[in-house]
Amino acid sequence: MNDEPRTTDDGLQTECTRCAEYLDGWKRCKADYENLIKETDRRRMEFTKYANEELLSLLLPAIDQYETALAFTPDVSDLPDEQQKPLKNWIIGLHAVRDLWEAAFAQIGLEKVLTVGTFDPTVHEAVEQETSDTVAPGDIIKVLQDGWRIRDKLLRPAKVIVATDPS
Repeated sequence: MNDEPRTTDDGLQTECTRCAEYLDGWKRCKADYENLIKETDRRRMEFTKYANEELLSLLLPAIDQYETALAFTPDVSDLPDEQQKPLKNWIIGLHAVRDLWEAAFAQIGLEKVLTVGTFDPTVHEAVEQETSDTVAPGDIIKVLQDGWRIRDKLLRPAKVIVATDPS
């Protein structure tokens, strides 16, 4: 008897085929795993983007109220100097906070919708129309509420009053 293993071309071919199948399976698994990683990263980025947009939308009314408060800053020039100084410093502080918010907004791509010139229904909401002799029909007369966008997505349209033809 011969103790040497017998190798046949058929057996070798079968093993080579099996190895090739295993290698193909491994390559498919690796590609599937890499695709899963990419899809997970894409979904994570999408979720983060959506969460940021939702948070910013919730903060917009507070920003509006802050801006309204700044618009009605009282004139303290008639007060005595000892009362003027702390109030002026307080007002300066309020404006500094707004400047910090605006800088942070710029970093994340949050910006106000432009409200100068012609009404654009894609970014403006016409709440009212008024006749005007000084403003061209279709132009914005007044902004009632600022609109906001983040990057290319509109979070909230600007609420505006639009001029109509006086005739």
